[in-house]
Amino acid sequence: MRRPAVPSRGRVQTAGLMMTAQAVNLAGILLVTRLYTPATFGRYAAVAAVAAVAGGVGALRLDVAATTAAERDAPLLLRIAARLNGVVGLVVALLAVAWAAVVGDLDRPALVEAVALGALTATLGLAGTMVYARVRDRRYRLVAVAKLATALVQAVGTVAFGLLGGRSATALLAAMALGYGTGALLLFRPRRPVPHVGVRDVLRRHRPFVTASAPAILINGLTLNVPLFFAAAVSSVAAADLALALRVGALPSALLGQALMPILFGEIAHQLRSAPRRARASYDRALVGLSVAGAVLLTVLAIGTHLAAPRVLGAEWAGAATVLLLLLPFLVGQFAVVPLSQTLAGTGGNRQQLLWDVGRLLTTGLVFLPALVGWLSWPASLLSFSLAMVGWYGVHVLVTRTALTRAALTCAASTRAAPTRAGGTDRPVDGERAPIGAVRRGATDSPEPA
Repeated sequence: MRRPAVPSRGRVQTAGLMMTAQAVNLAGILLVTRLYTPATFGRYAAVAAVAAVAGGVGALRLDVAATTAAERDAPLLLRIAARLNGVVGLVVALLAVAWAAVVGDLDRPALVEAVALGALTATLGLAGTMVYARVRDRRYRLVAVAKLATALVQAVGTVAFGLLGGRSATALLAAMALGYGTGALLLFRPRRPVPHVGVRDVLRRHRPFVTASAPAILINGLTLNVPLFFAAAVSSVAAADLALALRVGALPSALLGQALMPILFGEIAHQLRSAPRRARASYDRALVGLSVAGAVLLTVLAIGTHLAAPRVLGAEWAGAATVLLLLLPFLVGQFAVVPLSQTLAGTGGNRQQLLWDVGRLLTTGLVFLPALVGWLSWPASLLSFSLAMVGWYGVHVLVTRTALTRAALTCAASTRAAPTRAGGTDRPVDGERAPIGAVRRGATDSPEPA
């Protein structure tokens, strides 16, 4: 009888570091509610949303491609991704300056805010790229240490910049940028590209990540921020309440879900390279565990916040507790599915991911439009959005499980077709197993979309 798997000491330590980092983030939220007004926080949330969208897509998903790429391609992919993050940060800063000039608000504070926004965009993207680089190396504990350092620097920066530089949105942007920059530096490990590997050839081999996965991430980022944009159109108070509710609601996801994403996806990506038939079982176990944990943690958090918000956060933030209750179904689905969402791209399902994100974005817009024209109340729109997203997360699970099943069948077929060793064994000759999405090694070096 097979003994149940016991988490290693290293994994337990890594999870503990991740959870400590999120506890620091919780303390940071409490500091924000005490030091900054709802209007200031609302301004920060709207501007930081631009950095989140641009920084998340700046590397064109080439860093994700590196997690499953051949050894000769990975260093070059990561180098290109890092450079793209810097370029995108500069472009965002310049666009922010241009926008301030167009609206007639180009002064010194606007310039400083634009620089802080560009820095946040670049460092956020670089930190993400370095995480994927270390995930490929399976350096999960180093990732956890960097996450903790990021949270600590951001919390300290929130207080220091708020007291020394004024309690403005720019102070919050600068604190976040400094934290992400610290994390990126801790994760950085120089790797020289393999000689005689051309950039064009590498990009061509991993084109699906650029043409399908990157647009999907862009659409996903827009989808996550569309509710905030609609809230700002309703009122500044609605925007502030929604921004804080999303931050508080994301804490359990970051504490256990997002914190474990490098470990979960790293192991599944490793299995897709070495033993694809085990990947679906790993995905199913992780999904069930995350679903149960998310339902319990988020329900307790939503009820507790509703009861304690006026005393803990302040009376001006009480509306955020109600919004958190309305978003509970969405947050549970997010907790369970998002940490495993990169699995679909890892199997070559980039086009499916893109179609899923497009459908989710269109649904989000359709859900909130009635609130703007007065046909539906704002709370009712939030609840409709929450339930609609649960449906879309269910679709993502079905598509991902189908892709993992197909990967296992492809592996089985290539194993049967591979030459056998002397002695009549069925084990293929070393190196003859074809990668996912290819018939033989060399046909392609990255998963092709189905």
